[in-house]
Amino acid sequence: MLKILAYRPQASEADYYRRFILAVQPGIKEEFTQAGVLQAERGELDLALDIFHSLAGLFPGCGQTRNNLALVCEQKAAQLEVSGEAGEAGSLREQAFAAYKAALAAEPELAACHLNFAHFYLRSGNPGKARQHLGLFLKHNHDPERVGQARALDLRLEGYERVERTCAEAFDAIQLGREQSGLELLAPVTRDHPELWNAWFLLGWGRRRLGRYREARKAFERTLLLNSANPDALNELAICLTELGEPAEARRRLEEARSLDPANPKILSNLGVAALRMGDQAQARRLFQRVLETDPEDPIARRYLEKEN
Repeated sequence: MLKILAYRPQASEADYYRRFILAVQPGIKEEFTQAGVLQAERGELDLALDIFHSLAGLFPGCGQTRNNLALVCEQKAAQLEVSGEAGEAGSLREQAFAAYKAALAAEPELAACHLNFAHFYLRSGNPGKARQHLGLFLKHNHDPERVGQARALDLRLEGYERVERTCAEAFDAIQLGREQSGLELLAPVTRDHPELWNAWFLLGWGRRRLGRYREARKAFERTLLLNSANPDALNELAICLTELGEPAEARRRLEEARSLDPANPKILSNLGVAALRMGDQAQARRLFQRVLETDPEDPIARRYLEKEN
């Protein structure tokens, strides 16, 4: 019954199962919550996920249960990133996001969830949203010991917002063809805030547009260390690898990107280029044909197929 509630909470028998379980084991919420926390602390994250999914299905209106589920999803995602499973990690981060949203929909004033969501947004490179939830935490929190920590984080986020504005200026400069100006804006950001993946991505993008492929490669590799489930960074890294004469590695990175964003025409087009560099004409043709189905104006795909015909 718990498995069905965990993974099919809208099943027709769900309400009956909830009544039955609570009648048989009225203290299950506290018991399972303690067990889930204990398993997470021990590193048994798959079991902890099963427990909190079951509790979320059994108590759909409990915000704290969803908050706990989100935290374990984040822990599992971090574990998967370390082992190089970027696609699975990205999926779990999406589950964490959905769980935080569901928790606050059920209990909008749940202070602990606002604080955790603030940290989630900060790790995702969105300090504006992080600060918004931190403000709600400070509004609804009644634990004076945590207020000081939260205010320190708020000051840190204020600094991040300034950095975010600098990154936006750098993006505009690079997009308008003033790459060197953009790189000069980004230099102090990557020096003082090396944990911001988006700053490293912009740095790599600017370098790549200037043809500084080896330096750009290092920036994109740093981006992926901080945010592995990033198809744009994988795609940009592959461009650099292709230009540096490493088509096999470029192809591998593009396959990673395609697993995260299967229909992206830029990724498919670059896969076609990598296939050409490796002498795989048939695969290149198939990929370029798929590109034109999505983007009929793609210049690389059109030029290749017109030349072949």
